[in-house]
Amino acid sequence: MKKKTIDYFMFIKISNDKFIDSLQQKGHIYCNSIKYFRTIEDNGIRGDKNEGKAYLKQVKDFEISLEGKVIAKAEKAQIYFDHPEDIGNLFCLYGVQSSLVNLTKKSLQKIKIENQSKKFGQSALLIHNPEEFINRISKELKRLSKEFNFSLVHYFDPETYEGELSPFYKSNKYEYQNEVRFWIPQNEERTFEFYIGDISDISHKIPIGDLDKIEVEVIKPAHNSGS
Repeated sequence: MKKKTIDYFMFIKISNDKFIDSLQQKGHIYCNSIKYFRTIEDNGIRGDKNEGKAYLKQVKDFEISLEGKVIAKAEKAQIYFDHPEDIGNLFCLYGVQSSLVNLTKKSLQKIKIENQSKKFGQSALLIHNPEEFINRISKELKRLSKEFNFSLVHYFDPETYEGELSPFYKSNKYEYQNEVRFWIPQNEERTFEFYIGDISDISHKIPIGDLDKIEVEVIKPAHNSGS
């Protein structure tokens, strides 16, 4: 799969009021484990049994046998392989892509946020300086001597894709999440928490119902590259 690079002008974290307040006022970064996302039962909103798998193999003419008797057949099937070192934690965010805004036009433009993402909680934290947010998390993780990676999530079609997977690959059924995430490898399966301090200077809290009201005003349009 060809990886793509995308620019973001804002991150959004959606959760309950208590968590959002803690994130904004204390910089509380709460990272669930890979196992949590594989086993959580929430009708597929966040849960993904194939979260963080290592490889996806497409199989044709698949049969399942019991004591020598074929009990099921399929023209095609998918086999997911585990990674021996897939223990770790994730911190996930909704990434608002810069391409959603026409920077060449002086105007007030509405930003569309996928409706399904609103099921994650009652409040949203708009992080309007994503670069600084990444820097603060990275700085603290380095101070804690933690290995980590940050990337957008690459979405694939599980019916056709065959190849390597990682914590940054997910089925395209979750594409509406427009996700970016931190991946922090660990030695044990548990929640990981740390603090980066108050981020009120780079964020703004809103009720979930106001996500549809987000607008961006382009005051000084950029010139077209061809002009």
